[in-house]
Amino acid sequence: MANKLYNLKKLKEIAQGDDGFVQEMVVTFVENVTTEIESIRNLKTSESWTSIAEIAHKLASNFAYLGADALHALAVDIEKSVVVDQNFHNVSEKAEQLCNGGQLLISELRKDFAMTDNI
Repeated sequence: MANKLYNLKKLKEIAQGDDGFVQEMVVTFVENVTTEIESIRNLKTSESWTSIAEIAHKLASNFAYLGADALHALAVDIEKSVVVDQNFHNVSEKAEQLCNGGQLLISELRKDFAMTDNI
């Protein structure tokens, strides 16, 4: 079995056995992250690093709940680079990595949860 980009252990603990809740949270995640990835890509062209950091902050908790540890770490790194370090040098590249990784995660979740593209 191939390694998954996510681990639903934390989400399942929160759900306390409610598979419907897990399904609903995954669908909500896919919808929200799809929108946020599009926003990041648009903001990159105008170099709106602070806005990208704000979105990365929101995404970090979503990635944490889904056990997408690498994406969580990348989102936190983007936020830290902009807000704490005020180092914008690699933010564009990191943001692109976050978008690409997020899209891979969404694709995997859509497949694993039998979602159509219009969800």
